[in-house]
Amino acid sequence: MKFNLNTNGYSLIEMLFMLLILGVLCGTVALSFQELQNRVHIQAASEALLSDILSARAEALRRERRVTLCAAALDSSLQPQLPTTCASSGSSVAWHQGWLVFEDTNGNGVWNEGEPLLKQRSRINSNISATGNGTVSWYVSFGASGRSLSLNGAFLAGTITFCERGTRAKGGWLLVVNAVGRARLDKGQIAICP
Repeated sequence: MKFNLNTNGYSLIEMLFMLLILGVLCGTVALSFQELQNRVHIQAASEALLSDILSARAEALRRERRVTLCAAALDSSLQPQLPTTCASSGSSVAWHQGWLVFEDTNGNGVWNEGEPLLKQRSRINSNISATGNGTVSWYVSFGASGRSLSLNGAFLAGTITFCERGTRAKGGWLLVVNAVGRARLDKGQIAICP
């Protein structure tokens, strides 16, 4: 009796090995996709703040009045909602909470009832950190001439750093506001992201 063995199929061992390789490839693609998604969120948030800073400067020139952006006060809820209050210098401040753009008639850097509110931006993605250095930690303000001003009238310049929260030595975006009020985005390597 002669048996004809069909050698066109796969053995169980070969099939399990192929499934293992496929699983490793899918896991790698998923991690790469998550990193890509975080980079896109970081860039989008930095571009949104840059756009609002440029808009605030243009409004200050158009209205011939001081226009200010302030970081929103810390909100305990994690729901994306439009902010209604500004953070103050002594509080825990981060631009990722959102921000307000308003005509700052009293020049205190905080939106008060009666001051024209020009724009509100809700909280950005929770994986993103957006923190400013000392001079732009909680507000950016422009005078009637379009120059960036601190609350006491001196020039204001600084950097707001956008990065993936809790990471080390990864790429991020730096939003730089110079002493004459011009803002730009620079891509940079962030040593430690808060």
